Amino acid sequence: MLLAAGAALVAAFELAPRTLLRPTFGAYSDAKLQEALGRALVEYWRAGTRVLPASLTALVDYWFEWHAIKVVISALLAMVLALLSTGLWQRYLRGRPWYAAVATAATVSTVFVMWVLSVNIQVAALPLIPLLPLLPGRTADGKLAQVLSEMREGLTNSAGPHAGSPALTVLLGEVERYYWVTAAMFATLMVATVLASVLFWKRRAVADRSAIRVRFMYSTLGVITALTACLLLFMAVASALSALEPATSLLGIIGAG
Repeated sequence: MLLAAGAALVAAFELAPRTLLRPTFGAYSDAKLQEALGRALVEYWRAGTRVLPASLTALVDYWFEWHAIKVVISALLAMVLALLSTGLWQRYLRGRPWYAAVATAATVSTVFVMWVLSVNIQVAALPLIPLLPLLPGRTADGKLAQVLSEMREGLTNSAGPHAGSPALTVLLGEVERYYWVTAAMFATLMVATVLASVLFWKRRAVADRSAIRVRFMYSTLGVITALTACLLLFMAVASALSALEPATSLLGIIGAG
């Protein structure tokens, strides 16, 4: 039942947002979404105001709802995989040695889905900046290419005519907030995984030395959580550095040209 539920949730991860959002926003293909975003950014840039135009607001709402749906699916999938991992480890302890490999794989999958969940929460919290990587960047042409060129000039030349653009000011603020939220979330998850790792190693230390499988289980869980904490620390630091340099980060998002 858990395997079936997990497979259904994996399939729903991409299918559910498209299906649920189609009545409100229509059928967005990747190309259509990219084209609509390009037009909306051109409109926003040339409006000379901090207020997002209706076209860009609609896309931001779409991206928020898309990832909000994925947050729910990811959370459910994480719970299913956690239950599955627990059940597989219990079977391993009851005398089925080959279950160790399957239980380890399920545990790693749970950690990965938790990371996917955190990313979708970040995007849902501040969807404007995660929407920008959909722009064609270097392959852009026409009006969008000109706007992106002006944005790059404003980001790299503080004395240029586009440096004080209201739209650029808003985008830089959004970049900074997005990466600080990302850094805070990764740091929180890192602390949680460190505590979990310490708990697993402590349980391994107090376990009976004759209980080889119990010690192996706690060792495996301790290693997985310790490695996860290291990765989360790296991502938290990288996000904080990006937040401290919003212009460089935004330049990387829209393409250096």
